[in-house]
Amino acid sequence: SLHSSTKPGIFSLDLDRSGDLALTGGLDNHAEVYSRSRDQTLATLKGHTKKVTAAVWVGGGGLDQRIITGSADKSVRIWAPKAGNADDANVRSIGWTKASIIKHHAAEIAGVAVHPCNEYFASAAVDGSWAIHSMDGTTLIADTIDSPISKIAFHPDGMFLGIGTGDGFAKILDVKQKQVLATLDVSSSNEGAADVNGLHFSENGYYFITTSPREAAVWDLRKQKKAHAWTLDDLVPEDSREVAQFTAARFDVSGKYLALVADRLYMFKVKGWSQLAALPAGDLPVHAVAWSGETSSAVVAAAMDNSLRYFSPAQE
Repeated sequence: SLHSSTKPGIFSLDLDRSGDLALTGGLDNHAEVYSRSRDQTLATLKGHTKKVTAAVWVGGGGLDQRIITGSADKSVRIWAPKAGNADDANVRSIGWTKASIIKHHAAEIAGVAVHPCNEYFASAAVDGSWAIHSMDGTTLIADTIDSPISKIAFHPDGMFLGIGTGDGFAKILDVKQKQVLATLDVSSSNEGAADVNGLHFSENGYYFITTSPREAAVWDLRKQKKAHAWTLDDLVPEDSREVAQFTAARFDVSGKYLALVADRLYMFKVKGWSQLAALPAGDLPVHAVAWSGETSSAVVAAAMDNSLRYFSPAQE
């Protein structure tokens, strides 16, 4: 199974462009690469001393691509693929080696995001610090915001960084100017549940989804207003609302569909925001969701019981 059974929990999930390789970050301090076609873990990336809060592929992912991880140990690591990594290789020869350690931050890493050009990446920590690095680990830009950071994501054009905060706001940041261009009030009034725990841009960059424990919202960035929102009351059965939370959301690669996690995995059509399905996500919280492959042929949910659940549309 994925990760350690003594410290179960997956916090981060990123799929390669083929949809076969799942990169996960876990409570057991490790990142792992799982192959669905082989149904086995191909590599365990060891080195962090606390939970891995972020793990992302570079260049769309794959056996020949780098991996970036961030951890509660305050460090960011860049991992290089081994020379023997190949689709037909024996699993013992597949792996990634530590290429660089970045110790820029003084607090737990909240997120890592790869720039659309794949030549740079961003990191952010819970103390409000954020930075842009080159792929060799050189820090190029660094700054702080006046809120604790909980999540980050690059806008598709690469000029802007979306930042979710621990006090209930989402900020759109001009990276070069180090300037906050917009501040969206996601959940600041939800005392005790303000943390923005999920955010993602749509493929064209017009829409921006945010989740906090009690509400999920899609923002139209052209108007800086909510295009649609859901509360737990809108989706979750009454007998589950006390324990349910929104925890993650992702647009598919076409920008036509949205996956939203609460007590279940809810699927929506972006046009009209109509609900298509409510899928069982297991008994334990799901903290990460991702679409599979270049055509988003399936959606995958990673749960705190170390499971990955793959869902594909029913064939008519």
